[in-house]
Order: sequence, then structure tokens, then C-alpha cells
Amino acid sequence: MSGGGARIGMTFKAKHADGKRPHVELKIGPAQSHALSKPVEHMRLIDRGNDQYQEKVADYESGEVIHQADEPLSSHIDHGTAKVKR
Repeated sequence: MSGGGARIGMTFKAKHADGKRPHVELKIGPAQSHALSKPVEHMRLIDRGNDQYQEKVADYESGEVIHQADEPLSSHIDHGTAKVKR
């Protein structure tokens, strides 16, 4: 990865014909790191059919991986909006 220039992202969602929530979601593109106060490359895959969750956050300039997760989706709890409401 290199710094500077335009950064484009994409989102993909695959739904079954019944139209309920997507069975696969993929998001790749820029995101703002509040901890680092700069943009980062963010990839997130949620595959409900295969019980898979993957996430990778990398620094645009150095390519250094800041965060990486690869786990069963059923084990990915208490994160983000999935946190228990108090």
C-alpha cells in the first residue's frame, strides 16, 4: 500500500431470495482510525453461512497490520454494536 492519492472502497452483500439479512457481507476500503488520527485500509468479511468473521486493518503508508481477526462468527461477541447494552 502507498500513501496519498484517491482511496476507493467497495461493499458487497449477498442475500438469498427470501430477502432477509445478507448471508455474506464484504467491505473493503478506507476508514478513519480514531486511535491513530489518520486513515487506514479496512477489510471486513462476515459469512453467516460458513460461520466466519474476518477483519484486517492496515496502515496505508507502511502497510503494517494494525489489527487482524479470523474467527468463527458465533465466537465474535461483545464487539461494536453487538456489545451488551447496560
